[in-house]
Amino acid sequence: MSLQTIDRRLQELAETLAAVTQGVDRLREESDAARSELERLTQEDKQAENARRELEHELADGEARIRNKRMRQNLIRNDKELQALAHEVESQKESNQRQEAELLAQMEGADTRTARIKELAALVKQKGAELTAAEKEIAGKAEELKETMRQRRIEREALAGQIDGTLRARYEMIFERRAGLAVALARLGTCQGCRMRLPPQLYNELQRFEQIHFCPNCQRILYFEPNPES
Repeated sequence: MSLQTIDRRLQELAETLAAVTQGVDRLREESDAARSELERLTQEDKQAENARRELEHELADGEARIRNKRMRQNLIRNDKELQALAHEVESQKESNQRQEAELLAQMEGADTRTARIKELAALVKQKGAELTAAEKEIAGKAEELKETMRQRRIEREALAGQIDGTLRARYEMIFERRAGLAVALARLGTCQGCRMRLPPQLYNELQRFEQIHFCPNCQRILYFEPNPES
């Protein structure tokens, strides 16, 4: 019973520590997610900027080619050559139009991306400040809980060392499988762990305190109190 009391207290402390750190963990996840998206969009924006500059360069070259071809048109008197050159000019114009449309689409995408980058940068700053404040707030409490748990574990090891190894292993298995209740009171002929009636002979043997007994139904370790508190 003493070992179970310590083990249940350790469970409570672990749950309290988890609850204390849960908010910080959530803030850390949100901060990391925002930072990752910011890095991804920033990299994407750099790549898009390089692609846009390359497209602008290609568009400028296309405009220059059109001007050169038009200047050549003024020098050519052969109708066949003029027709071929005019076809080249129209093809270049169509290519330039496609590039202009693509450039406009990229610029629109860049505007949306820039707004999102600005929003994410502010969010990363905000979450970082919240995380720092939360970590500072819980640091003392978390350390206090950890120290209490450390002390309880020392007590547990000292107490567990006094129990037969086979019995201790069985207790630990039941404790894990039975939601932290491995040792149950036998009262008025009933196991208080599973509420099942115990065989009369078993209940009588429990009251003699001669050996360890287990509930036939739930397998919990049973104990008896001569004058249990009401």
